[in-house]
Amino acid sequence: MTELRTVEARKADVLAALQGQGDLWLATADAAGRPHLIAVSAWWDGTDLIVATTASSRTAANFADRPTVRLASGSPADAILIDAKIVESSAASEAADLAEGFSKAVGWDPREVGEGWAFYRLRPTRIQAYRGYDELEGREVMRNSTWLGKDG
Repeated sequence: MTELRTVEARKADVLAALQGQGDLWLATADAAGRPHLIAVSAWWDGTDLIVATTASSRTAANFADRPTVRLASGSPADAILIDAKIVESSAASEAADLAEGFSKAVGWDPREVGEGWAFYRLRPTRIQAYRGYDELEGREVMRNSTWLGKDG
């Protein structure tokens, strides 16, 4: 068994992954609770994750039905799970600042893909990070949108 990471170390690893990684899995559910899963590019702006999808998509409809989502990255050997709430949406064509930040972070601009794209700002409410089953205990690094540990 390897030495378990502290909450502070896990938080640092999560922040490094969010800052350096643009792709996550996004799970939503409709009003009846039927799940839907897609891959998304995401930009971490230091507080929120910004994702883009077409405003007419099943995912966007699910955002309207249930404004809570789950995002995931990694493998069972190094997983990050993020529960988040939708706090804002903007048509990509009307959000130049978001489009520029998103494009710089993830390498593509939804405005160049076609019409009808929108940005969604997702505010993390809970984040878990663990490397294998040994780290399941103590996996929470954020609760109620507040970072845990002495570094806060």
